[in-house]
Amino acid sequence: MSFWGGKSLEEWEEIWRQERLREDKMLAFHDEVGDRMTKKALAAKFNLKPTRVGLLIRRHDGARERGRMIAELERLRLKATANTFTAIAERLWMDLGWLASELEKRRQEL
Repeated sequence: MSFWGGKSLEEWEEIWRQERLREDKMLAFHDEVGDRMTKKALAAKFNLKPTRVGLLIRRHDGARERGRMIAELERLRLKATANTFTAIAERLWMDLGWLASELEKRRQEL
């Protein structure tokens, strides 16, 4: 079966898989070197287009930032829940103390 350019669908899937592997390797390398290497140099090293490299880096950095923000929100939510739980527990402890003192007063009155 002919697909694009006389290649089968399986051949194109392999080409796309190889492309994704190159992109993943480029992102891993970019994480190691950081901003010491330009996007144009990264594109040349991994045989990718500079605009594609820029897009991949922006998406990768955005996903990392979203993950960091979600973790921070979760930490704050847990901290707020812990504070709320502590406040409720203290209030219950105070109420139980008041109830015990009232019961003791009534017992002594009888």
